[in-house]
Amino acid sequence: MVDEWRSIETELEGISDERSELEDAFARVSDALYTLDADLRYTLVNDRARSLFDPFAEDAADESASPNESENAASESVTGRLESLFGDAHERAFERQRQLSVEVHDDGSDRWFEARCYPDTSGVTVLVADATERKRRKRELEEGNRRLRSIFEDAHDAILVGDENEIVAANPAASELLGVDRSEISGRSLKEFIHDDHDVPSAWETFLERGRLRGSFSLVRPDGTERIVEYNAVANVLPGTHLSILRDVTEARQREAELERQRERLAALDHVNGVVREINDAVVTGSTRAHLERVTCESLADSPSYEFAFIGDVDVKSESISHRVEAGIDGYVESIPLSTDSDDPSGRGPAGKAIRTRTIQVSNDVFADPDFEPWREDAREHGYESAAAIPITYDSALYGILGITSERRNAFTDEERDVVAQLGEILGHAIAALERKRVLLGDDLIELELVIDDAVAMFDGPDMTGHSIWFDRVVRTGDEQFLEYGRTAAETFPLLEEIVECVPHWDEVSVLQRSAGDVKFELAITSPPMFGVIDAYGGYVEAAAIHDGEYTTTVHFPTGTDVRAVMDELTEVYPSIRTVARRQISPSSKSLEQLQAKLAEALTDRQRTALEMAYYGGYFEWPRDNSGEEIAESMDVTAATFHEHLRAAQHKLITTILDDAETAGEDATDDR
Repeated sequence: MVDEWRSIETELEGISDERSELEDAFARVSDALYTLDADLRYTLVNDRARSLFDPFAEDAADESASPNESENAASESVTGRLESLFGDAHERAFERQRQLSVEVHDDGSDRWFEARCYPDTSGVTVLVADATERKRRKRELEEGNRRLRSIFEDAHDAILVGDENEIVAANPAASELLGVDRSEISGRSLKEFIHDDHDVPSAWETFLERGRLRGSFSLVRPDGTERIVEYNAVANVLPGTHLSILRDVTEARQREAELERQRERLAALDHVNGVVREINDAVVTGSTRAHLERVTCESLADSPSYEFAFIGDVDVKSESISHRVEAGIDGYVESIPLSTDSDDPSGRGPAGKAIRTRTIQVSNDVFADPDFEPWREDAREHGYESAAAIPITYDSALYGILGITSERRNAFTDEERDVVAQLGEILGHAIAALERKRVLLGDDLIELELVIDDAVAMFDGPDMTGHSIWFDRVVRTGDEQFLEYGRTAAETFPLLEEIVECVPHWDEVSVLQRSAGDVKFELAITSPPMFGVIDAYGGYVEAAAIHDGEYTTTVHFPTGTDVRAVMDELTEVYPSIRTVARRQISPSSKSLEQLQAKLAEALTDRQRTALEMAYYGGYFEWPRDNSGEEIAESMDVTAATFHEHLRAAQHKLITTILDDAETAGEDATDDR
């Protein structure tokens, strides 16, 4: 029996030695390690496992308990926690005889553990590692990836990932920007969408050299639409893989361009208004037509809004345009082909059209306008992209053509076009005013005697055989509005009333005075073709009459008037008109000429109109043929305004006469 126990003791000692060696080996393992036998009973637990899972490990041992009792209590606590956390894994690994890894959260310590179970037929060996920090980093990484994915998917800007030849990832905004379904973007190259005018090779070389690049380019979608994009690209976010962020700035660029165009238009409008002011100043200071035209062209050419300007003469008969004034350029009109003939290519541009239509004509993109082809090389040479031609007109008279160029594309649009168009009217009105003043102040005049045969019959009027009507004076009362004062026999006046019904531009006739078988009348006229032409060329009707149905008139024009142009325009309206006489005349009285000159300078247009209408309307007769209120109504002003103009005109008239008389008296005294 003793021998038998010794044998068992020896075996136990051997086993004890093996266990000691295993425990020493386990102690050297840094991870928590424990083993279970085939019945899944715990056989070994290393110190690391005890420190992780023994809640009493940090507390002092119970002094009343023996070391074995404390160790047993600690072991039960450890194995209890291990069983609660990993017991299911032990069973599954041993049953399947396959390595098994599990991650478990310990609610008590709020920590994550990873257990790797290594089974064999004798039991299970388990390694346990604290995975809390790794799980935290993993969660942070997943959260970061989730945020990045959210940014990628929800970003308003287009995001592309890829290399030079292939896009590997694109967000929804990229699909919208490129105009391509998202599933069809991968595998395509961004270069396919970049406009040809962008230097892609140079940009790509710079991008790789610097590692990042910012800029903009025009992007062309498959449907042909273009968008302007700004890009921010970063190279090699992964080896050989690049990131590009594209932002659609089309609307922003368009708004910027529109704001810039508005600023340019406002500046141009200010410049044009400055030209108008200078023209008005030149008129007030009594400048000549040549001075007016020079001021207009120089003011336009000096403006930063325009390149150069010119004024040309128009010869309707020869269909040609010749030089008058130019500024900002020399010898321009003579160097380019210009015509008014619509069958000639050089007559289909803005100038030719403006002359034919008597309205402003523009080419806002001379390089795209097919009608501007004859002057395209000229535009390149002189650096302009827009051109405008403005007819210089007043009533039906054409005084020339004003040409303006600008380096801005679409310069003559909207308000700028309207204001520039007014230059032709303002300049035409100013030239006409100067011509009329020349008639009143000039030493010599051109006198024309004109006859319109069968004038009354032309309008299907009554038979005027043996009847006469005399027209003594024509007074302009407004734009296209005239009053004509005249007289006729009492028996002829009903025929005059019939003529008024027939002639479209004769509005109304009213009796001013009846006496001794005669009738003095006032005839209201709107847009009369003859008066409009005569007035436009600075002339006036000296006398007119109807005798036996023929209309005769004597007209005075300033010296230098293009009489042929006047007659051409009159013939277009009245084909039967003819010139009876043309002569050069001089005022008969020097003193009368001086008086008229002073009055022409002293009286305003409205004061002169009030004085003439009062005189020819019978306001100064006794009894009066017309009251102040009636004449004011004809002038389309209030009675107070009429009397104000009339009193001012009378004062200036009397002052002029008395000043002349006083001066004459002084001269006579000196002569004696």
